[in-house]
Amino acid sequence: MIYRLAVNEDLNQMMAMVDQAKASFKARGIDQWQKGEPNREGLAAGAAKGQIRVLEEDGRVIGMITLLEGRDPSYAKIDGAWLNDRPYVGFHRVCVAEDLKGRGIAARLFSESEAYSRSLGYEDIRIDTHPDNRSMQRALEKSGYRSCGLIRLSGGSEDGELRIAYQKTLQARS
Repeated sequence: MIYRLAVNEDLNQMMAMVDQAKASFKARGIDQWQKGEPNREGLAAGAAKGQIRVLEEDGRVIGMITLLEGRDPSYAKIDGAWLNDRPYVGFHRVCVAEDLKGRGIAARLFSESEAYSRSLGYEDIRIDTHPDNRSMQRALEKSGYRSCGLIRLSGGSEDGELRIAYQKTLQARS
């Protein structure tokens, strides 16, 4: 598998994964991603800004993740407590090809993105997920993320919606 920056030519494959995820969420009664985002315009903008990374296998994009540096307004208020108040990278829009779920691709996206974030000088990662998205909660916990409390999204089509917030402090390099 190759972990790399997303490019414009990946948009069709990325949107296919997003559409599969939206359908899966809807079928499971999860209202995450049901109000218009992520969408092609947002993914194109994120790719153009160098914020989206993908995992590619045999020429196919099989997973994607958005990495945002800087303070995330959604994380300013938490019902709970962050592990610390150091600078962090926010991980968002994690998505894996539906037919490849259960193969550890989300864990690989996390580990590659953590290594990349560490190369930028960050030691902390924050991420959130829908309270009903049990599969992402399990993936986060398996990858060493700790639940820190509840946040409300700030901005976008899901503005004000409740999410479970997670944080991970990266191990110091040996």
